[in-house]
Amino acid sequence: MARRPRKPSAKRRTAGRPVREDGPGVGPPPRRRHNLPIQLTTFIGREREIAGVQRLLTTAPLLTLTGAGGAGKTRLALRVAAECLEQYPDGVWFVDLAPVADPALVPSSVAAALGVPEQPGRPLADTLAAYLRTSRPLLVLDNCEHLRAACQALADRLLRASETVRVLATSREALGVAGEITYRVPPLQFPAARHAASAADMVRYDALRLFTERAALAQPEFTVTDDSAPTILQICRRLDGMPLAIEFAAARVAALSVEQIAARLDDRLRLLTAGSRQTLPRHQTLRATLDWSHDLLTEREQTLFRRLAVFAGGFTLEAAERVCPGTGIAEQDILDLLTRLVDKSLVVFDQRRGDPRYRLLDSVRQYGQERLEASDDTEAIRRRHRDWYLDFADRAGDALRGHAQDLWLSRMETEHDNLRAALAWSKAAGDIAGWLRLTGALTWFWFMGEHWGEGRRWVEDALAAGGTAEPLSRRTRWGAMLFALAQGDIPRVEELTGNLNFTGAGRDDQVFGIVARIAKGNIAADTGMDHGVRPLEEAVAQAHALGDRWLLAFALTQLSVALRKRGHYDRAVDLCAESARLFEALGDRWRHSIALRNLGITMLRRGSYDEAVDAYAKSIRLRAPEQNRWVVFQGLEGLACVECARAHYERAAVLFAAAAPVQEALRARRDSDFLAEVQRYGDRARMSLSGRAFEAAQIAGRAMTLEQAIEYALPPAKSEPASLGQEDRGPADSSLTGREREVARLVARGLTNRQIAAALVVSERTAEGHVQSILNKLSFNTRAQVAVWAVEHGLHLSSA
Repeated sequence: MARRPRKPSAKRRTAGRPVREDGPGVGPPPRRRHNLPIQLTTFIGREREIAGVQRLLTTAPLLTLTGAGGAGKTRLALRVAAECLEQYPDGVWFVDLAPVADPALVPSSVAAALGVPEQPGRPLADTLAAYLRTSRPLLVLDNCEHLRAACQALADRLLRASETVRVLATSREALGVAGEITYRVPPLQFPAARHAASAADMVRYDALRLFTERAALAQPEFTVTDDSAPTILQICRRLDGMPLAIEFAAARVAALSVEQIAARLDDRLRLLTAGSRQTLPRHQTLRATLDWSHDLLTEREQTLFRRLAVFAGGFTLEAAERVCPGTGIAEQDILDLLTRLVDKSLVVFDQRRGDPRYRLLDSVRQYGQERLEASDDTEAIRRRHRDWYLDFADRAGDALRGHAQDLWLSRMETEHDNLRAALAWSKAAGDIAGWLRLTGALTWFWFMGEHWGEGRRWVEDALAAGGTAEPLSRRTRWGAMLFALAQGDIPRVEELTGNLNFTGAGRDDQVFGIVARIAKGNIAADTGMDHGVRPLEEAVAQAHALGDRWLLAFALTQLSVALRKRGHYDRAVDLCAESARLFEALGDRWRHSIALRNLGITMLRRGSYDEAVDAYAKSIRLRAPEQNRWVVFQGLEGLACVECARAHYERAAVLFAAAAPVQEALRARRDSDFLAEVQRYGDRARMSLSGRAFEAAQIAGRAMTLEQAIEYALPPAKSEPASLGQEDRGPADSSLTGREREVARLVARGLTNRQIAAALVVSERTAEGHVQSILNKLSFNTRAQVAVWAVEHGLHLSSA
């Protein structure tokens, strides 16, 4: 009898995989393809990161996702793994190492996930290597940081045994295996600093979307409005886009408003906790997450970490090397220890904005400050921090007057939070001398950087705290006078100038003697007194004798203003031109632009309109809007006056309206005679236009960004400035398509091409094409002309 064929055993395997059976319903059930845990909440965004990690996995045998605690490393790894199932015929296997405390148990954890049994007398790592030799799986090793050496050894062993195995790891730092590629998981995306958030942004940015979706889970009635959107953006920005912290914050909407959550972020380590006790212990509070990272540091790393928390808004390597040495850490140790903290994802290294800088995420810094306050070296570190930034501010003083001006203005803006922290410590410590030195050193930065309100508060507080002693308070009192004069507080200027008589023989005494005369002459001229010119002429003579070209140029500028106010236009023009020439030679672009603005005012008063336009245009172009809005807005008002003098009333009305928001924001004061000029020409423009035309010009001007206003004010040179009469407004709006009319309406609202594209759900290139088509059809050169035309034709009144 022939033997019946033997039924294949369900236990037979080939190359570690089940044998395929012929025919349906025969053989063992299909082998599991993965053991990925089920996610109970939606995964938000990260499309770019997912694609990037998947691409790297095609070539990297070991890819490690790094980042700070709560950055979303595990969720990203799980998402990538879920989308890669078809690429790994031998499965995708997740190994959670968070609960594993003993490094010796790492191989066991991997074996359990794969279903590989131990073999007596053989190391488990060797058994795993043999099992995976001809397999093609993806191993996801999650939370490796506390078992780094064991994970490193096992990953190295497995990758050397097989060319087809892929390992995706998550850790606060790289494992250190040959051939490893690291991918730092970035924060979730949120709008740039200048962006005004709206409810529509909640679906455009991952951080905002995560907050709103998690908030809806905590409070089903939760909705976002245009009023609450900016607060949600503030929360996400202050939490640095960190997913875990955002989820904690969103969970609080069950009991708090978003405004209350934002107000409590200064105590976020207590506020931000998980709503579920089933969460991993180290993820149940933000503090526990940070404790986990901190406890993995060496003692010296912990020391440097807490000392770095003294910095606000980031720091340079040089600053860290001067501020952070002390007990247990020498200056030459800083770089190595700092590099380790970067590797462990507690410090962020950023080289995108020029000078390399380091920073602690805001939540990490708050945690580090608590550690610093509990240590014995708090006072020494904070004093060293203040002294470093006092020296920094002193070095910036001369630089703000010369060719390196823009560079140092940028540096000081970058360090502004550190400078504020240094001021706050000096005040809290009662160090009046240091406080006065710092406020005096920062006066010109605050003034040139348009931090007028803040600067004035600091200098006045310092003076009130005991700043009467000479010579320490001189620069601070000069700063108080400067801010008061700029904001029109004449009584305070008079009070301060009464104490600015310096008659000593030293150079500093002479400098401040000149300053005293300039201040007194300035206030006298501004209040209409005839004797205002004399102290300014004396200041010019003394500055010339002292050989200080910068001070001479400054005195010449002030004297030219006083002469203009007395009606001596020809001499004022000569002095303005000389002042501008000196500032240009010195490389002081900021004051050069002010001298040119004064020249423009004087030319306007003299009736030399072409020369006035030329001076104003040069002044505006010297100072980009982001560098000095004060100079630019006064240039726009000056050009508006010129347009009105030439009977171009609509252009004048548009420019007056475009300049108004900047003046209101800065609370900027104009010279008394120029204020009269602005009011006179503004009234003329209003009286010369119909009510509808004037309203249209006002709406168009206020809708412009400062960049658009400059583009409008400085069109391509023509024999006559473009008018906004009916002949220049282009054909009737019927020549535009419906979509082009809609785009024109958005242009009138001041939207960029990118914002228009987002509003209309089209590509940016398509939006750009629509704008160009509108310009061509209406024979316009600028978007500003389109904005005015749209308002004139009533498009701004439509809602679609």
